[in-house]
Amino acid sequence: MESLNINVFNPVRIHFGNGFINNTGKIAKKYSNLAMIITGKTSMQKSGVLDRLVKILKDEGVKQVIYDKITPNPTIDEIDEAARIAKEKGVGLIIGLGGGSPLDSSKAIAVAAKGNIPVWDYLKTPAAAALPVITIVSTSGTGSEVNRYSVMTNPKTKEKPGFGYECMYPKEAIIDPEIMTSMPPYVTATTGFDVFVHVLEAFTGKMRNAFSSAYCMQAFYLLKDNLIKAYNEPNNPEARGNMALASALAGLAIDLSGVGIIHALEHPVSGNYPNVAHGAGLAALTVESMKYNLEACKRDFMLIAHHLGVKRAGKSDDEYAYALIEKIEEILKSINLNVRLKDLGVEKDRLPKMAKEAFATMGFAAQNNPKDVDEKAALRLLELSY
Repeated sequence: MESLNINVFNPVRIHFGNGFINNTGKIAKKYSNLAMIITGKTSMQKSGVLDRLVKILKDEGVKQVIYDKITPNPTIDEIDEAARIAKEKGVGLIIGLGGGSPLDSSKAIAVAAKGNIPVWDYLKTPAAAALPVITIVSTSGTGSEVNRYSVMTNPKTKEKPGFGYECMYPKEAIIDPEIMTSMPPYVTATTGFDVFVHVLEAFTGKMRNAFSSAYCMQAFYLLKDNLIKAYNEPNNPEARGNMALASALAGLAIDLSGVGIIHALEHPVSGNYPNVAHGAGLAALTVESMKYNLEACKRDFMLIAHHLGVKRAGKSDDEYAYALIEKIEEILKSINLNVRLKDLGVEKDRLPKMAKEAFATMGFAAQNNPKDVDEKAALRLLELSY
């Protein structure tokens, strides 16, 4: 049963549409004349989007400091370094540009630049203030552009926790599908599948509610026709736009209702193996996790199957619910993401450690899973996914 006690809060102003990146200068100037752009090492440079953003800001009189050292699984060292530079330069605004890694980092940097402690300490010390953040998303998957959450990796311990406070919500999010056509197929696949897992876990988790479910239903509908199309037709503007919408809806959904065991297990995977793309780790874990949750989610799986275009055709409830798992296996094959943990370079003897870390760093996600899960069950899911 969905919760009848619901609190909904999301203060992010969303700008969605082709060419909206051109408005960044006017939007940024409302907050500061000196902005720090947070981005990765290559993609925004190669696509020309970073240079374009710099010109847009300059034209409006907004100066920039560029921090372009963010890695696919951002570390606390990167975040603390960027925050130190922001303080030294007197930066008044953080602009996250790129996929989930720069956007997550931008929110963490905004907190660390406003405070006086290392970013890792904010896992236990609530943040009361942050620099204003504008997010400009270049992928369709993270949802980070519209929510408060940030994920970071401790390179010493290999822990990869998520955290988020009210002050970490972006002030404004710019979602411009035109800048997403530069995404290579593998990135389209991994980020697009992340959208699916976000809505799957928000829709079936213990914290689900009527608002998050509404976001999820629309996202499932958009995923049905557009994930595979965006993968096969990267320059298709309709598919890119619809995936961008689905990603934002998924981000809003997890902001309200969280994620579950799939994300709880994946964070230790890419925390221990930083070269593993988050979406690839999710792909390796999803099928076995869905089987584990099947009995607890039978009616939900049936509804999702319907929204993804699976025909009932005389199937029993059990068969129709399981048909969703078969549909997901089909989608993963279509986007060349039908992988197992061993295919991603994960070593089997590390599975017990990762099962423990799922609860140490992502315990809130494990607790939100529709079916109760303990460390023994988590280890079994990792083994079955290997």
